[in-house]
Amino acid sequence: MTLASAHEMTELQRYRRLTLGFLPTAPRISQLMASLGLQCESRLATLRQIASHLDLEACVSAVPVDPPNFEITRKHFFVVDDGMAVQLLDQAILTAVESKRFFAWLLETNATPELHRPFIAFVSEKETENHVLLEFREHHSASLLLHHA
Repeated sequence: MTLASAHEMTELQRYRRLTLGFLPTAPRISQLMASLGLQCESRLATLRQIASHLDLEACVSAVPVDPPNFEITRKHFFVVDDGMAVQLLDQAILTAVESKRFFAWLLETNATPELHRPFIAFVSEKETENHVLLEFREHHSASLLLHHA
């Protein structure tokens, strides 16, 4: 439960950064990232509810999470051109794929019956997240990402 919570907290922070980063130049992408962040919040709420039921609140308490390295080395916080938009969108897709794999692994190794159904749902939600990001990327060429959003 601790791993799932920490993972989703990291995902939430990443989607919040992407939401703000795309806001000035690509509001449609920003809205998509905000929506994906809300789903992270929902998964965190589910984990907190289960932890409370099992008297394991300490396992899901908010722990400060270090941002990924690629965020630290970025020259700009806000998306400044189409190339950067495409790069960040591609990174979001790769990270979503890894996130789905992570939850699939948690499901496979889970020994807590109360987490079985939520983990199944999380894997399904992450699969949907992957499809949404891929479809968005496929239907929007690099020249349409910015300035036409």
